[in-house]
Amino acid sequence: MSLFIILVAFSLMSGGLAWYFIAHDHGEKEPIGALWAAAGLGLLGGVGAAILESAVLPISNLQPGTALAALFLASMGVGVIEEACKFIPLAALLYRKRYFNEHTDGVIYFAIAGLGFGLPENILYSLQFGAGVGLSRVILTPFFHAATTGMVGYFLAKSKLAGRAWYQTAPLALAVAMVLHGMYDFGLASGVPWLIGLSILITLGVSVSLFIFFSKAIGLDQARGLSVVGKNNFCRTCGQPNPARGLYCVHCGNHA
Repeated sequence: MSLFIILVAFSLMSGGLAWYFIAHDHGEKEPIGALWAAAGLGLLGGVGAAILESAVLPISNLQPGTALAALFLASMGVGVIEEACKFIPLAALLYRKRYFNEHTDGVIYFAIAGLGFGLPENILYSLQFGAGVGLSRVILTPFFHAATTGMVGYFLAKSKLAGRAWYQTAPLALAVAMVLHGMYDFGLASGVPWLIGLSILITLGVSVSLFIFFSKAIGLDQARGLSVVGKNNFCRTCGQPNPARGLYCVHCGNHA
């Protein structure tokens, strides 16, 4: 029964996070099909990452008792593969889409992809290793994959809206996510108390940062008039007053 409760908790937490972001998106509503596509790509990314890891990384280097140097390299390999598999396919799909047009979109879509990746992983780990491992992941990692990918998505959206090329900020953010992911895995697998403590700090810090980046994205959208709670006093298309301050102009019907 305890394992069942843990699996339900994972599902509710993932669904709750997705609902929170969608409910707090005050701009143009996202196509439901695109949101599901993000989750689906995250799921497929998990499958692809598992295949790549089994083909590229020596499984023995990820087992308890492995020399720390070999464990570190293997953990970094996991970070690189998993973050790339979560981010790159969705970025290729979304970047030029018309509806990828707000700072919050970068967090929403990529966090949902992270949930699509992380939820099956958490469930499989819990089923394989039992309720104790599942409970630890409920506490430490329910939003880890969503947070690392959502962080990179934030910088991708910021680049697009600033008129800069995607490669000016997103690759660096992706590299940071890869390193944090690898360090998290390394610390937990090492069995060294202070490294385990570092892993806990990483996952807690990354999870909190997801909400910080989302809050920053909301503020940027408001400042640029991309949000219904922003400063849409005048229409940027026709220049007429927009007293309702809605997302669309009451005079010309275009984006205010």
